[in-house]
Amino acid sequence: MTKKKKPHIILFNPDQWRGDVLGHMGNPAAVTPNLDEITREDGVSFRNAFCQNPVCTPSRCSFMSGWYPHVRGHRTMYHMMSEEEPVLLKTLKNNGYHVWWGGKNDLVPSENGFDEYCDIKYVPENQPKPMFGGIFDGGEDSWRGLPGSDTYYSFLVGKLEKEQGEAYYYDSDWANIFGAIEQIKNAPEDKPLCIYLPILYPHPPYAV
Repeated sequence: MTKKKKPHIILFNPDQWRGDVLGHMGNPAAVTPNLDEITREDGVSFRNAFCQNPVCTPSRCSFMSGWYPHVRGHRTMYHMMSEEEPVLLKTLKNNGYHVWWGGKNDLVPSENGFDEYCDIKYVPENQPKPMFGGIFDGGEDSWRGLPGSDTYYSFLVGKLEKEQGEAYYYDSDWANIFGAIEQIKNAPEDKPLCIYLPILYPHPPYAV
């Protein structure tokens, strides 16, 4: 008897995406052909699904653990999943999946590391401009004006450079999506693949 092969999994997690902003949900302003096709051919779409918490970290903790946020006190941005708590990514990795994580965190304390949760915590080689301004992207504040100047509280992070005739679209979301595509193309042959892709948009950026 042959052993059943485990399916590959993509966890695509846009931030602040309204559930009704999808073409197949009947929204005439939403142009989402790829998500619509996934729903038709290989997925399920829930018209009446509700977020567990209006803040991203408690909500992520909830859908990654299966618990309501109040079960273990995951109630703010500062109450992430602790090492002994169940996280879907850890479960998949422990069950033989090659787990690739590219994108934002807001799930586990970064000082604990990511080895328990994924085989690869992807960091793009070609770093894009920050989408949240320096203070939100690791503390780098070279973009900020001098104290007392009218640019000190500015969210201007500088000019986006591009090649002649090239449309600029390379931000952190695209950087991680390109990374996920490369991982899919070069997936390990001996393990099922899990891609976890928590991107920023359509969350509004705090950088110009």
